[in-house]
Amino acid sequence: MLVSLDFEPEFAVKRKGIVPAEKPSLLPSFSAGITQMSRIFRTISELFVSSKLPDSWTPFQNGEVEVAFNDRITFAEDVVLDHEYGVAIISCDPGRPNWNTVIGPLRDPNSNGKLFLYDYASSGKLDQLTLVGFNGNFHPLRVNFFRDGPGGLTRLFVVDHGAFGRGIMIFDVDYAKLEAHYVGWIYDGRETIVSPNAICPVSYTQFYVTNDHYYIKRRHPFLSFYETMFSRPWGWVTFVDFTVRKDTKCRVVATNIPFANGIVMPPTGTEVLMASTSADAVLVYQRDPGTNELSEKFETIPLPFMRPYNLRFDFSLDRDDSSVFDADGKFLRGVTVAGHPLVLEMEKMSRNPDKYAAPSWVVEIRRGSGDDPAPCSTTNPENKSGYFMRTLYQGNGKDYPSSTTGALDSKRKRLIVSGLYAKGLLSISYTDEEPSSNSK
Repeated sequence: MLVSLDFEPEFAVKRKGIVPAEKPSLLPSFSAGITQMSRIFRTISELFVSSKLPDSWTPFQNGEVEVAFNDRITFAEDVVLDHEYGVAIISCDPGRPNWNTVIGPLRDPNSNGKLFLYDYASSGKLDQLTLVGFNGNFHPLRVNFFRDGPGGLTRLFVVDHGAFGRGIMIFDVDYAKLEAHYVGWIYDGRETIVSPNAICPVSYTQFYVTNDHYYIKRRHPFLSFYETMFSRPWGWVTFVDFTVRKDTKCRVVATNIPFANGIVMPPTGTEVLMASTSADAVLVYQRDPGTNELSEKFETIPLPFMRPYNLRFDFSLDRDDSSVFDADGKFLRGVTVAGHPLVLEMEKMSRNPDKYAAPSWVVEIRRGSGDDPAPCSTTNPENKSGYFMRTLYQGNGKDYPSSTTGALDSKRKRLIVSGLYAKGLLSISYTDEEPSSNSK
């Protein structure tokens, strides 16, 4: 069993500057005050956005939109598509209304989450994965997998926020047997892995993991709330290498991120993108494939219309397609972002998911400029970022609430959306190559 507890991290968080040797100052700086004022105005403006959101809208006219498995899947935070096999791995936690270590509450951790396998490409079957070799408390958040080539081993990485701590669980998955075989658990004694949220594996034994907060809600409820509301830049990204299991190395590779959330690396390996939920933005870092280091400077893609949660890339796209990547290996399209536009509605739904419904929004990020025909359009004439957004789904929560992940398989023409406090998955199939509009 791999439990990484005693090691010397190359750069501990507090040595790197993201979490200083002394606790971060709780006195908001002038810039933090300006940020908080902008968030107040943003919250007010959300009231106008909510009136424009349709019950359900997607640009794909020749297709079907349905909520699937609402009797079996409850509160699925994440879904990752295995484009090679046409299956989706789903992480859900029916106990989330009683145990959510990020936004609360923290009443009862004794239930367990589940992993499902959904054959969306052929049979349409949904099967629960049996966890082999592990029977402890299990509260999965984000999931991702690595495979070194067609037909290779499928290694699954799962962020777990169980009752006894936060870490990254590792399984080897056998699709035929519907089994996830437990390999081990990565945790470094709260040095560089404090508040793990999302994972981006680069090999069977190496991965990036975001840390969303310095002050975690379980130990510092007020300070965690403060950190979120004032958009304090205390999140970071850790790179983990457990190639030598007795010498697991962790180092911080990106710092000063307000609420570091989803993370994704397009297949060329030259860029890493991550969602900053409190900053309403996606950050684009350059990556050195030889060292796995990330650039100190980054591009900012503003998403003033939504709080971005998770990121995915459409790996069904051809890597050699000049409309997908430029000559330098930078992505031109294929990155999807899911989140929610109304933070107060999400907060209410987290307290009572049977009574409230937070809106859902999924977009694709593209380089260049363009228009978005959605009822609540992302088009902004003042946008100078060099990127634009194309809405793939938006809704006021009536049909499908609280989106956190939107995973696209354009080769098979499917979009699958998971919701933090939703029942079932939102499944969208379409036939048209270029999107048009379909709303109600």
